[in-house]
Amino acid sequence: MLRLLRQISVPYLRASWGRTVLIAGGITTGVALIVAITVINASVLANFRRTVELMAGPAALEVTLGVGELGFAESTIETVRADPDVAAAMPLVRGTVALADDPSETLQLFGVDLIGEDALARYQISTATARSDIVRSLEDPRSILLTTTFAHRHQVGVRVPLRLTTVAGVDDFTVQGLLEVQGLAAAFGGQIAIMDLSAAQRVLGKADRVDQIDVVLRHDANAETVRARLERALPAVLTVARPEQRAAQYDRILESFQAMLTGLSLLCLVAGVFVIYNTTSTGAVHRARTMAMLRLIGAESTQLWRLLMVEALALGVLGAALGIVVGIVLASLLVGMVTDSMGVIFELHFVVDRLTIDPERQLVVGVSGVAVALLASLFAARRVAALSPLEAIQPSGQRITDRSSDRLFWWWIVLVGASVMALVAEVRLKSIAWGNLGSTLWFASTIVIAIPLVRRLTTRLSVSLPRAFGGEGRIAAESLFGASTRTGLTVGGIALVLSIGITVASVALSFRRSVDSYFRTGPYRGDLVVSAVATEGGWLEVPIPEAVGDEIRPIPGIARVELFRGLFGQMFRGARIGVFGVPNGVGSRYPAEWYREGNPSGAAHALDSGQGVLVTINLADRFDLHVGQMLDLDTPSGVLSLPIVGVIQDFSSDRGAIALNRRVFAERWQDSRVTRIFAFLDGTTPLETVRARITERLGERYRLKMLSMQEVLTFQEGMIDRAFAFTDALHLLVAIVAVAGIFDLLLSSILERRRDLAIWRLIGADEQRVRRSVVLESATIGTLGTILGIPVGVVTAGIWVGVNFRYLLGYYLNLHFAFGTAAAYVALVMTMTVIAGYAAAYQATGQSILGGIRND
Repeated sequence: MLRLLRQISVPYLRASWGRTVLIAGGITTGVALIVAITVINASVLANFRRTVELMAGPAALEVTLGVGELGFAESTIETVRADPDVAAAMPLVRGTVALADDPSETLQLFGVDLIGEDALARYQISTATARSDIVRSLEDPRSILLTTTFAHRHQVGVRVPLRLTTVAGVDDFTVQGLLEVQGLAAAFGGQIAIMDLSAAQRVLGKADRVDQIDVVLRHDANAETVRARLERALPAVLTVARPEQRAAQYDRILESFQAMLTGLSLLCLVAGVFVIYNTTSTGAVHRARTMAMLRLIGAESTQLWRLLMVEALALGVLGAALGIVVGIVLASLLVGMVTDSMGVIFELHFVVDRLTIDPERQLVVGVSGVAVALLASLFAARRVAALSPLEAIQPSGQRITDRSSDRLFWWWIVLVGASVMALVAEVRLKSIAWGNLGSTLWFASTIVIAIPLVRRLTTRLSVSLPRAFGGEGRIAAESLFGASTRTGLTVGGIALVLSIGITVASVALSFRRSVDSYFRTGPYRGDLVVSAVATEGGWLEVPIPEAVGDEIRPIPGIARVELFRGLFGQMFRGARIGVFGVPNGVGSRYPAEWYREGNPSGAAHALDSGQGVLVTINLADRFDLHVGQMLDLDTPSGVLSLPIVGVIQDFSSDRGAIALNRRVFAERWQDSRVTRIFAFLDGTTPLETVRARITERLGERYRLKMLSMQEVLTFQEGMIDRAFAFTDALHLLVAIVAVAGIFDLLLSSILERRRDLAIWRLIGADEQRVRRSVVLESATIGTLGTILGIPVGVVTAGIWVGVNFRYLLGYYLNLHFAFGTAAAYVALVMTMTVIAGYAAAYQATGQSILGGIRND
């Protein structure tokens, strides 16, 4: 075997280095994508858990409302401190602030008790400034502490003023100390600021409220005993849990996004398997004569099969090893885009400052890649090794005959049936795993149906091609359908490339069009939308004071203003959902067709009077909610119970949302701040004039974003583009490798017939006719791939938009097919196939006729 490898395999792999690179590249691509996704998933979760742990500091228990994104009464601290086993109860508030001169640069502001509980020591924060100087400076309520990394990046030093945009407006602060990036100061990649608790409460608009209480227990205390005691003593809406339990809650929140990444990687894996199989098959065809000669001199078929499989094993190991390395590099390049996407979808601030690489998991992925390579090579190796010497040395390109039958059609039926059953299971069980399996089976069935499809078209095209193109058409038809398996595989590969591009583009377009329709025809609109410049991680802006609306209302040119509050972080039956405090009149502006349940006029009246709530369709389906049921929500002031008066379409939250009157929201959540102010003009004053007047009145005190509705739509589209940026990068990589594989297959299949083409030239055909027949052959393959790829892409896009996306990310989108992108991909495929045809034709006709005849 070693001698055969040295004398047969190594020279061949060197001589056909392009095909060798493609085989290893296909394995590398499949492994790299899966490795990148597993590393990104692990890194996001590990960094998020680390952030939660850093925020908890030495605490054995945490007191929060939900997952800690909603504030509650500060008086709770005394109840916690009264427990005999509590050594310290450290309150904490947090929020987002931005640099006044660069609002895109945001900081996570933490307010902690820097004096009473010596929080710097308890949270393991080291200072680059003397602690005594920091403590003395805290008498100034505008004292702020920054990390050394942030300070150095922005060239800010101690005692230097810093101008920040906060919930209360633009304000001047003084940097009183620098913190080493460790302990709590290492959270969010060091992009944080720390203030004393009371000062931070004022800055963040959270007077008399805290977001979290970290509980440090005495040395001999039992955490479970204290937890049970605190649960009895505190209001029922508050949660007392270990820090790791809150991290686990976020794990559940993020698992849907991770499942989406897994689903996309499975589609990419199918494309990778196709590349490996096709490239191995074409290589096997080219080596059939060599295998026949070895059989003639005494080699056994099992020995040749082992030789081919050892080659596949070697290439698989090489490709998998490269794939692991490339995957880690790819993860480092894509992690920023992925976390940006997650921030948009989940309205959370994600920072991954280091990758988490699990060697065991990567080894499993690598071994799986080798197994896939062996499986993809198995069939071609078995077919070549089993050929008789007479079959292999015959002078036709049909050395490997088409032995498959219409059983492939029935296998396609089985795959499609299994796909449908998996998707039905996904809907009934609300299972993401079943959805990924269903879409992958459907996607893989494309290759299976391509061969029977080509065979069924044989008779029709064998007549139409000669009729339309004469002798060139007859030669092309004989080549295409004389090797229908090879043609079918190429057609299936082209269909895969098309469907990947069409699916991704259609998902993004459906998201964009659905959101666009929501803002154009939905209830939340105005001539001018005023909000803070900074966002809290996604598309929703940082809250601003209600007083901003009061100041805008009397400005000349404004007829009326409406105040809206959006809040994410509300927990409902274990899910993190959105709560929207809406102004009067919103319920009546929902289009009647957006109501799946409820009477629009009655629902609008109940909403305006604060006697009912609207729930979104995705929330209703997830928890089986219907009009008339009572909805219970944990709020800072206790449980709020209101009846559901309508089930509506909405695209603002991934897990679902609840809309209630803003007056009720302000009262029960003890928060009067607003997220967006919708200003309606009186029709006599140009929008730009009103915008200038608002800037003149408020520009020095606030950093406001003032957008027309068209500009709001553009802003939302930008957020959607950010959310899908990483998928474009992944699929671009797959498309490049798949296109290269198809190009190799086309080139190889045409070059196999150099002897036939030489004979055709010998009997009188000129080079131009020969070349036209070859280009016609490749163009026909591209056309058939397009005919198959478009419907496969439409169905795949429909599965992802109409089914998978609902359970993966929670959004109920309207399907919009990306015709423009489909046309671009069709143009790409046709161009690629025609170029492959020209390349093969010129190579085939570039040699002498005698050389072509002797080729075999």
